[in-house]
Amino acid sequence: MSPWDSLLEFVSKLVSPDWGALIALIPLALAALVVAYLAWVMRRALAAPPTRTRPLPAAPTPAHIHMPGPSLAPFLAAAGFACFFLALLFVHVGPRIDPVTKQPIADSTAWTIQPFGLLAIAIGIVALVSGLLYWGREASREYDALEAPVVLPAAIHAGPPTGVHIPGPSFRPLLLAIAASALVLGGVLNVAIFFGGVVMLVIALLGWLRDARAEYRETVRADAIGHLENIPAPRFPTVTLLTFGAIFAASILVAAGIVPPRGSAAIVAGSAKPSAAAGSLAASAAPSAGGPAGSPAASAAPGALVSLQLTASGIAYDKSTLEAPANTPFQIVFANNDAGIPHNVSIHKDSATGQEVFKGDIFNGTDTRTYNVPALPTGTYAFVCSVHANMTGTLTIK
Repeated sequence: MSPWDSLLEFVSKLVSPDWGALIALIPLALAALVVAYLAWVMRRALAAPPTRTRPLPAAPTPAHIHMPGPSLAPFLAAAGFACFFLALLFVHVGPRIDPVTKQPIADSTAWTIQPFGLLAIAIGIVALVSGLLYWGREASREYDALEAPVVLPAAIHAGPPTGVHIPGPSFRPLLLAIAASALVLGGVLNVAIFFGGVVMLVIALLGWLRDARAEYRETVRADAIGHLENIPAPRFPTVTLLTFGAIFAASILVAAGIVPPRGSAAIVAGSAKPSAAAGSLAASAAPSAGGPAGSPAASAAPGALVSLQLTASGIAYDKSTLEAPANTPFQIVFANNDAGIPHNVSIHKDSATGQEVFKGDIFNGTDTRTYNVPALPTGTYAFVCSVHANMTGTLTIK
């Protein structure tokens, strides 16, 4: 190949390069930059002047000056709190199990904690108590080591000099920490506790905003009087802490299902057979032999029982809509394919938060139950899982 051909071939690679090959060279270019940087750092270290081989003599601490040393107590306390939060991951809240039938009990709540969670709680208690006791011992020793102060002439000063602003203490960070703890606890346990933490967080932030506005008003007032004054020292937030306690207690009651009471409006609980009243209602609603063909119950053949199929898988129903005849009992054959996860089917009037008119037994998967639902009047209903509120659908009775 002539030199001219070689030059043309080289120029052609520059005009239309192989972008895939260039992109593949990017890691090599980055590696070259890292190696160059390390070489530059090593060169600077080798060219640095020699350091001192012996420490410089340190001047003694002046009399009456107390310099507290470092402490490991905050790390122990932090480790204790971390173990407490770790234990929350191993707490399970679910329905109680009947010791005879080994099935979940409807409208019941049980708190269980795994063995590793108990171990984390025990380690957290030991670390937290040890850290606090160690911290208290250090504080006592430092206090005992303090020398008597030198008596100085009394100096009376009405406040900071003109133009000097010293902000006073505030309880707002403590209140925010309490609200944030409730948020984290609710994120692990129950959404009701989480929303209670949100309300507490809003209250704490509004109080902090009020303090900031008060300080701003004093700043504006300083333009007129020439002296910036502090806002009044805050009082202990007794009312706010009591409010936080009431909100947290209410969220616990809601999370436990005590308020509002569950199942108070249920017509039938479990998968029991329809009551005699339901049967008589269905019988009274059935058309007579000479009744009109367009009567409400004429959609179902005499003696026929409508059976609806519904499956739960992946914490979701396989159907979002169901239909059943009005004023006629029917069945729901419910298959729970989520192993070890409790599900059921409950029917509510109008929406998932409406009046509960039927509630099937809660049971763990994998298993299948047949629910006998009493006759329902014409209308739109919602079927929902009592354990997982995200599992819902629409039941049309016509």
